Amino acid sequence: MSETPDTSPSTDIAPPPRKRRPPRRVEVTRVQTLSPLMRRITLQGAELEGFEVKDPAGYMKLIFPEPGQSEPDRPLPDGPRPTAMRTYTPLAVRPEVLEVDVDFVLHGDGPASTWAAQAQTGQVLYLMGPGPGYPLPAQAPEHLLIGDDSALPALETILARLPATAHARLLVEVVDGAEERALPGAAQVDAQWVARGADNAQAGRALEAALRLAGPPAADARIYLACEAAAMRRIRRLLIDELGVDRSRIVGRGYWKLGTVNHPDHDYGEDA
Repeated sequence: MSETPDTSPSTDIAPPPRKRRPPRRVEVTRVQTLSPLMRRITLQGAELEGFEVKDPAGYMKLIFPEPGQSEPDRPLPDGPRPTAMRTYTPLAVRPEVLEVDVDFVLHGDGPASTWAAQAQTGQVLYLMGPGPGYPLPAQAPEHLLIGDDSALPALETILARLPATAHARLLVEVVDGAEERALPGAAQVDAQWVARGADNAQAGRALEAALRLAGPPAADARIYLACEAAAMRRIRRLLIDELGVDRSRIVGRGYWKLGTVNHPDHDYGEDA
């Protein structure tokens, strides 16, 4: 018995790669001081048309001027990665006026922190994104939100999406008590702020101590954990091994890494 070769066209051909959208040009329209080390900067521009954030704790890329530049060059969509590009959380997006708010921690030298410390209206940046965020289980009755100051904008976007029927426990690590502030939201929130001091090598230690002291979270709590990458892994292990939390209830994010410049934005700590 002979067989006739199948000469029909293959349906397994991969689609062409999706072209990245050109970076959006935006200008600073407002600068607010939220605390000694936190600035909220509003960016506005006609190129924000269509900029939509579906989930909280999403991310975008901001491209800053290189040393000696008054504004950055517009990079090509598929060109080399700009060296002065950093990842930030889009906080409040107001499509009706083509604005987005971004919070910056003034943590010392670096293209983003240095720029934010002197930011003035009229200055120009380029923006890429947004990227995906946290698919919030909004109907869960209990939420445990754990993070350091780098994650405060993400935690604030989560609180903003929770309904009034939800209860959230917020545990935030900052340099000192001067960084504490009220975070808006409809949910019932119990907030605890802990201080790590100015030594970044202590990142996450105050969070660990507070969690151990508090004991296991509610059995039905959903947990969002975001901070320094190594600290995130230690705290994830603490929650699973010591406090008996099922790993499926934890979403982890390494927002920065001690000793690393521009840590990747897809560190989920699932190896811990």
